[in-house]
Amino acid sequence: MTTDIDARSKKRALAVFVGCCVMQAFGLGTILNSSSAYFAVVPGAVGLGMGEFAMWLTCYGIAALFGTFFAGILIPKFGAKTVISVDVVISAIAVACFAFATEAWQFAALGVVIGLSGGMYFLYATPLLMNAWFGKKYLGRYLGIAQLFSGIGGAIFPLVFTSLFGVIGYQGVYFLNAVLIACILIFSLTVFCENPAKIGLHAYGAEEDVTKGSDEAKISFPGVPLKYALPTLAFVLCFIGCALSAFPGSYNSYIQANAVSVLGDGYLAFSATLMTALQIGYIISTFVAGFLADKIGIKKVTIILYAILIICYILFSFLNSPFALLACAFFFGMNNSLVTISIPMLVKEYFGDKAYDKILSYCMMGVGLMGSMGAPVIGFIFDSTGSYSGTFIVGAVVGAVAIVAILAAFPFAKKVREAHWANS
Repeated sequence: MTTDIDARSKKRALAVFVGCCVMQAFGLGTILNSSSAYFAVVPGAVGLGMGEFAMWLTCYGIAALFGTFFAGILIPKFGAKTVISVDVVISAIAVACFAFATEAWQFAALGVVIGLSGGMYFLYATPLLMNAWFGKKYLGRYLGIAQLFSGIGGAIFPLVFTSLFGVIGYQGVYFLNAVLIACILIFSLTVFCENPAKIGLHAYGAEEDVTKGSDEAKISFPGVPLKYALPTLAFVLCFIGCALSAFPGSYNSYIQANAVSVLGDGYLAFSATLMTALQIGYIISTFVAGFLADKIGIKKVTIILYAILIICYILFSFLNSPFALLACAFFFGMNNSLVTISIPMLVKEYFGDKAYDKILSYCMMGVGLMGSMGAPVIGFIFDSTGSYSGTFIVGAVVGAVAIVAILAAFPFAKKVREAHWANS
């Protein structure tokens, strides 16, 4: 029979889940996954080169290194409700300030602010909260659904923003973007909590992970202690694999610009549909990947995602047909699941729950580092060659190295678990 605490735990877990969906759609979904719309308009409007404008993403990525690191310290100390709410306000103000920026350094400075604040919640907080509130049986599917909402936001808002540029200008769109981000406060101020035990509850499904009535087991966090996890080859390979997994995301901001480059300026409106196709691919892959991770394991899911990614890189390097680009964008969008699904679940697979929050924050620092490097490199190569084709081959090579690192980490992680696993 379902107990009262089980029922309340499920209700709160689902509320946190809905909040994470909103956080992904209006946070990551508008700030980064919709950035392609701004790339197609803002640089020309303010007189900046593509590489110069893209530097804000570099500064964002570098700052996100520190943002995710600080999140691992601040959230346990001050609570998810306080930290996330403050970060949401700061990043919303920063996005609104984009409307007044005209120089490259101004965009870059705002990128730093967004990296420090946004990196804490739309990169780090969602997997942390979902891992805290959902047991092993349900984590993959609910994490997948929550993360795919960044794709839903990325599918809808580039079209909305592009259509509004001619009505309220890009400045007005930035203000609208800021309002959308502020909507996250509805949930961050009310239901977010990083530890169910703090409020007398437990993860939804935790009662099915252990023997009924075993209250001690319900609140334990089995895994490898941090001091045994970090100084290992397993962690080094995990960090490298996670960091390189962020590189494909650097191309998301250029898919729309690449289409205009290949097809011509007359295809600006059509290019926005590529971002919609990309995000639909992300939505589907994230939803499916979450379920598959529960069924066949995250290792096989990650291999499938990388195989699709590398094929898309190769095709993008020579495609010049509108509908071929549209189809390839759909499959390319699946790469986003590597960061939103593969990384959080690989960390759990390698090292368990005991030091999950700290290890995840370190791996997300790698994500921020690689994410900061990709966008400007691609932009400067385009500025010097007039084409994105060569960058796609580079992406394929990076993808191959990443999957090798991820797979190589498994046997080393197994040895670490066997030697240092702790059940409480």
